[in-house]
Amino acid sequence: MGTGERPSGLILGIESSCDETAAAVVRAGGEVLANVVASQIKLHANYGGVVPELASREHLRNIVPVVRAAMQQARLDFADLDAIAVTEGPGLAGALLVGITYAKALALGTGKPLVAVNHLEGHIHAVLLEARARHEQLETPLLALVVSGGHTHLYLAQLAADVWRYRNVGRTVDDAAGEAFDKVAKLLGLGYPGGPWLDTLADRGNPLAVEFRFQQIKARRGHVEDDSPPAQHFDFSFSGIKTAVLRYIQTHGMGPAIETRRQALGEALKENPAMKPNDAADLLPWLFDASALDLIASFQYAVVGNLMRQTFAAAEAFGARGIVVSGGVAANSELRRRFAEEARRRRLHVAFPTLAMSTDNAAMIAAAAWPKFAAGEFAGEALAAAPQLRLG
Repeated sequence: MGTGERPSGLILGIESSCDETAAAVVRAGGEVLANVVASQIKLHANYGGVVPELASREHLRNIVPVVRAAMQQARLDFADLDAIAVTEGPGLAGALLVGITYAKALALGTGKPLVAVNHLEGHIHAVLLEARARHEQLETPLLALVVSGGHTHLYLAQLAADVWRYRNVGRTVDDAAGEAFDKVAKLLGLGYPGGPWLDTLADRGNPLAVEFRFQQIKARRGHVEDDSPPAQHFDFSFSGIKTAVLRYIQTHGMGPAIETRRQALGEALKENPAMKPNDAADLLPWLFDASALDLIASFQYAVVGNLMRQTFAAAEAFGARGIVVSGGVAANSELRRRFAEEARRRRLHVAFPTLAMSTDNAAMIAAAAWPKFAAGEFAGEALAAAPQLRLG
């Protein structure tokens, strides 16, 4: 840019924290010009979960063509950009390193500033981005639930002087909600990732057939802040319900039917990798007995109910003006419906990302980078992968 020339707000975002290699170009945090994602789901489905070493190799293979595709889709040259943004963490160390190394090299080669973004903040900005695109003003403070395969966190988000600040007021003490979905789906002989399978099949079962209860979580030491409610009131735990599902399977002799389902679905998915859960249930109805469908529906009903209780209790305790729900589990249809119903009952605004923006993508990274760019918060040469990076 020449002297005195104002930035156009064009930011290239790069995301590689887990099993998606993504690049996007977003203008001023609210206009998506390109959003490209190379997913590794089919690769990792063979192992029932993400294999870190394989993920890193796929990122190395995909990073250059994905960024090139995003720039072509946006019809821009690197010279047109104002900045490059990249996910710093949290995530898989090797996967993060691929994106960070490429982004640093790109920033150095183009002379553009580099902005480091927390992946969790990116998920929150997936919702804020789409609100900006609709010219919708979200009143703060917001209570943000970030719920995915690796994270279940509650943040109090406040906008002050055009800068977003976050305070962690709840987190999972063991498994994340999305991780519990995947593990329970695996226990029941279903495909990976488990969330879409359980979401689809739950509609065919009775959500009140099996009663699941969540035990009270032991108090965490200290408070969020001296004048705030204790943080432990809003923590989550999902390992217990996963164990309860396993015990139910064992005590009700469901093992043989599950093994039959696992083998039959495995063969069906080999023949038709694009098969969706609804297709499988329609084409192979004998694999999905009433007891399995009732267990799935009851599990999902209980998990969504727990997420609701903690989120709305925290929103009330901290005086939130609205709720934002983001992350992969935010795509769950029952979660969206029940959160929306409870928000209407409480006269609170609740916002979700579109389904495409719920899962990992780079548009959310570029959007989260915009206020940092405007504030001059740039990363230095020492930027490194931070697998355990926290927000707030």
